[in-house]
Amino acid sequence: MSPSTGTAGSGPDAEVRVTRSLLPRIRLIEALNGARSVRVVLLQAPAGYSKTTTLRLWDDSDQRPFAWVRCEPRYNDPALLANALVAALGTTGIDPELHELLRSPVPDLRLLLERVADAIRDLDPFVLVIDDAHLLETDPAWQVLYSVISALPEGSQVAVATRAHPGLPVGRLRARGELFEFGMSDLALTRGESRELLARLDLDLGDRADQIHEKAEGWPAALYLAGLAIRQGSEARPEAVRFDGGDRVVVEYFRDEFIRDLPEDKASFLLETSILEELTGPLCDAVTGRTDSLEMLQELAAENALVVPLDRGSTRFRYHHLFRDMLRSEKRLRDPDSKPGLHHRAAEWLAANGDISRATDHAIASGDFELAGAYIWLDIADLLSRGRIATVDRWFEAIGDDRIARIPALILARAHREIAMGRGDETFFWLSVAEREIGEDLPVYGDVFTLRATIGAEGAAGMIADGKRAAELMDPASPFQVAAKLYVGVGLYLTEDEKARDLLRETAREAAMISVIIQAIALVQLALMELDDGRPDSAHDYATRARDQVERSGLRTLGAMSLVYVVLALTNAELGRAEEAKMDLETGSKIGGGILDYLVWHEAELVLCRCRTLLKIGHFDQAERELKRAGLAIGRIPDSPRLEKWMEDCRTELEKVRGAGGIPISLTKAELRTLQFLPSHHSFRSIGEQLYLSQNTVKTQANSLYRKLGVNSRAEAVMEGRRLGLLKGE
Repeated sequence: MSPSTGTAGSGPDAEVRVTRSLLPRIRLIEALNGARSVRVVLLQAPAGYSKTTTLRLWDDSDQRPFAWVRCEPRYNDPALLANALVAALGTTGIDPELHELLRSPVPDLRLLLERVADAIRDLDPFVLVIDDAHLLETDPAWQVLYSVISALPEGSQVAVATRAHPGLPVGRLRARGELFEFGMSDLALTRGESRELLARLDLDLGDRADQIHEKAEGWPAALYLAGLAIRQGSEARPEAVRFDGGDRVVVEYFRDEFIRDLPEDKASFLLETSILEELTGPLCDAVTGRTDSLEMLQELAAENALVVPLDRGSTRFRYHHLFRDMLRSEKRLRDPDSKPGLHHRAAEWLAANGDISRATDHAIASGDFELAGAYIWLDIADLLSRGRIATVDRWFEAIGDDRIARIPALILARAHREIAMGRGDETFFWLSVAEREIGEDLPVYGDVFTLRATIGAEGAAGMIADGKRAAELMDPASPFQVAAKLYVGVGLYLTEDEKARDLLRETAREAAMISVIIQAIALVQLALMELDDGRPDSAHDYATRARDQVERSGLRTLGAMSLVYVVLALTNAELGRAEEAKMDLETGSKIGGGILDYLVWHEAELVLCRCRTLLKIGHFDQAERELKRAGLAIGRIPDSPRLEKWMEDCRTELEKVRGAGGIPISLTKAELRTLQFLPSHHSFRSIGEQLYLSQNTVKTQANSLYRKLGVNSRAEAVMEGRRLGLLKGE
């Protein structure tokens, strides 16, 4: 009945063998089955209160599919959490093609959540389990979760298991009758349940079981540990139990009565592997130096429910969190100096096996920030393109700016992060650090030139020189090779070098597999070239391809993508599609933001394309304002004859309009009146009805004004009317 989960978490099927060895919480499951009308089920209690077990047993008893997400600290990155939710929701019946679309990288979190909401609204009822939700400590992460809750279809629920108060609007949910809650007192074992738990551990303690229950105050984990300790001892010793509340007491009991009696081989294995969130045989072999870790994990899981299988084949495991925390505490007491080495070995194995993100976490935990920097730099292009800024920021915060400024790979990664976020001052700061700290003898020296070319502070010639230098010095396999090629192509285009065309086409092809951002910028440069050559239809095709790629990939909110929409607006304006041009201009303006402050070439192209578009659609006052901005922008990139030509064309057009006094052509009042209706979607017959004229009269007036305006169609007449300021209210 229960579906398996994706990589997002530990599913109930994987743990069914363990579940059967545990206590059925019949009273709790009956309560949950009776609460199907609420949206949210909340289990809030300290570690060891069987929150996960209770939900697992509910899954066993409920016919709905359950999707499980086991939270990790890295899920405070809302993009990662959203992707984990998508992976888990694959078990709920979502159309496979739609599920694949949802799993594609979408840096625009809002767009991803909209897609998730649309995907789940029509699903059959399901339950989404968010386990260990106390590890979500940021508002954006909780907002992701609440957006899914808000979109739940009828009969579906979200179950949240947490040690701490959740970041959900609990009061609002409670007031609406949309919340069902289990607290610590609800989850504590009753006297009868405690007896049954101990009996399932093959302990027949009679009335002495009640003594343990009273001392543990119904705390399931404490009772379980006590049972294990008694079972391991030479005789049943319930009087040795000294629980009076608090994790510290359980830790002490665990040390004195459980770990002490374990064979040294098992104890050593548990302590060394407690640094891991997820355990596999090969990873544990790498950390411990053993060769039989998988067999050890399977043996431990068979005799101890605190070692939890995560898959049907029992090849992936985790430790119960309370158990893991106690192991880590004990390891710190016994051998604190071994921690860096254990983390270092874990990092190297994970990196070698393709899990760069977790490898980075362990490298940071080991204190080897050079290694962490190498991993971050290896993955930075992919992380930024997927919108995983929060993950990158978490690593940078853990490392600290002082250390970052001494490690070349981290300096470069930090600079690219600031570019992605549109932070001009910070970009220039980290570029200056890179130029000061990264010498020619270092393997990442070429990447400094990629940064310089990206910004374009040395003008078009500087972009070409820096891009070529970067390509020569960088590793041929570097994802930033295609970026270097792009900026060479942009520089060549700005200097009117025909070689730009082939280079930009090549860049667009290569970037399709590497970076949608680079591909989109290359495509809009090609669109501009087509406009320069008098081919607006072809230009529109290029710009539309760029726009479609951006929106499909969820990159619409990135500042650099404003150029895509403004170039698309210009192509629409050239084709006489004024309304489309206005909408695209508005979109470009909304997302332009601070990117204009420091990407010199981008700023110049952007403001001049805006000016050209505004002139085409007759918005002369706005065009004049953009022209003034363009003058400042071109002053920062003075070696571009192409930009100079655009600038001169815009200036000439504005002077022509001003010199004509706005109405250089004599139209009759009737023709002017008819012209006002042409931007609408009304037919000539409809226009005639509103003007009390026949359809033929309106058509005659339209043909007359076409002739006077020197145009051949209604759309061209509207464009020319706007250009000349003849349309009222525009």
